[in-house]
Amino acid sequence: MIMANIDLGNDDNVEDQFVTIDQKDYLGDDLHLTLYHKKSCELKIENKSDQSEVLNISASIGDSVVSGGLVWVQALENAHLKFQASEPGHSIRFNIYMEGNTTVEFTPEFIAEHVDNPYDMKVNMNYGAYGPSTLIYDTTGLDFDYLPRRISGFGEGNVIKVVNATDVEVNKWNTLTFKDDNGEILTKIALGGSFNRELIFEDGTVTVACYLKGTHIATPDGEVKVEELKTGDKVRTARGSVNTVKWIGFRKLNRSQLSAEHTLRASPIRICQGAFANNVPHRDLTVSPGHRFNFDGALVPALSLVNGITIVQDFDVQQFEYYHVELERFDMLLAEGAAAESYLEVGSNRNSFQNAKTVTAHPDFGPAPKNVMLAQYVQKITPEIIEQIRRNLFKQAEILTGSVRTSDTGLRIEVNGQIIRPCMPCTKRGLYRFELPSDLKGDIRILSNAAVVRETSLIDRTDTRVIGVGLSGIVLITNDRRCEIDLSVSTLSGFHEAQEMNDVTMRWTTGAAVIPARLLPESSTPVLLELNVLRTHIYWSSAEREQVRKAV
Repeated sequence: MIMANIDLGNDDNVEDQFVTIDQKDYLGDDLHLTLYHKKSCELKIENKSDQSEVLNISASIGDSVVSGGLVWVQALENAHLKFQASEPGHSIRFNIYMEGNTTVEFTPEFIAEHVDNPYDMKVNMNYGAYGPSTLIYDTTGLDFDYLPRRISGFGEGNVIKVVNATDVEVNKWNTLTFKDDNGEILTKIALGGSFNRELIFEDGTVTVACYLKGTHIATPDGEVKVEELKTGDKVRTARGSVNTVKWIGFRKLNRSQLSAEHTLRASPIRICQGAFANNVPHRDLTVSPGHRFNFDGALVPALSLVNGITIVQDFDVQQFEYYHVELERFDMLLAEGAAAESYLEVGSNRNSFQNAKTVTAHPDFGPAPKNVMLAQYVQKITPEIIEQIRRNLFKQAEILTGSVRTSDTGLRIEVNGQIIRPCMPCTKRGLYRFELPSDLKGDIRILSNAAVVRETSLIDRTDTRVIGVGLSGIVLITNDRRCEIDLSVSTLSGFHEAQEMNDVTMRWTTGAAVIPARLLPESSTPVLLELNVLRTHIYWSSAEREQVRKAV
């Protein structure tokens, strides 16, 4: 790994104090910052091309600077930074500002440098209209007094992850205490008054759980729209008992306030009638991505259930209004007949709702028990539990819609307006050959079935790419000459960015990739096209669509 160096504040030029770089310019490099005599310098790091490689950052102090220099680091637009230890004996303060789907990681060595004064390592996670950010702490092997680290601006969509953490507690001052399986404290993070979202801990992720306006909630006297419920009303629970409404929280969201690229944790999820089981829910039900449903004691967020057929996330709705119902005792409400969680107060998460101040009108409105977490009510969610739930939901979707999950790629070529299917299978696994006419006219289209990654996967994923087949090679053979098409050529369309798979470069198609005519060799004889398919996926396919595809 090559070490690239940037000098900050090395002379009196203003430009030397405010430096902007793009992460793509440092691929394969580690970045070392040298801070000189300026008291405060600023470094902006962008990643507009969304490079997947992590940029490692270390720092030291140059000649003539006093110890304790300050560096402002702004992580912007998809940047992924990992802070390493400074050079021995060099004390540098960091103010880190994050926005725009960024990720910042702190190594154990970096954290250890700031043990004596954690306020020398400040972080601001700004969401705004730029998308959520992720902050990762790795305290592996550290043993020290656990003074809280400070984070400001923490809110909806943002993620805090502490490596090896399996539990988190929050006190009335909004300090999060992360613990491992043995109950040992890994770190503490102080959110202060800036923490204004319901805390649901799952691998460090914070989400918001609400019903959409218009959702029907079961009561002893029939179903009532959630926005019409009021304090003191009785509701039915999934266990058949009756509980009392303690408080109703609501808030409105506007699509224009959210980045179109990073709305996964905010956009409503629609659960079609019968998606869970026969007539459950008994009407279409729409909730926030973080709202959890009860599956035999496992509370699973709606975001983990999306299948694109009967459970769909709506990225087009422009305005939506979420409601959440708090009961005298935490329980499972019946929302359109589906067992879903009631609101649970943790810290100051009530402030995420527009009517948070109405609680002052109820003097008996006491705080929730200290350190009450969802894990005390339900079993711990594991990948195996999620996989089985998703498997059952897939089967239910097939019953409701007639669609099926298939591994058949439906790989075919369109050229000169003609559909061409592969020749007999070759001995080499994943190699497909197509006999093309000699009078090639125009582009070659590589067609296949396609699916949104998260919608057909058995594991819980958030990848919203539409993928077809993963190609590791494209070769045209004519007149006994092989012409290999470079997968990195910018004129190829219908492909995702290249990625490494088992030390092989591969690019997923979108299901409709194009090799432009100008890349094709001239030939007076038939052309043989070879496609090396390294990876495939699972696709949704309907009987009607399959009949049409096979007919052409």
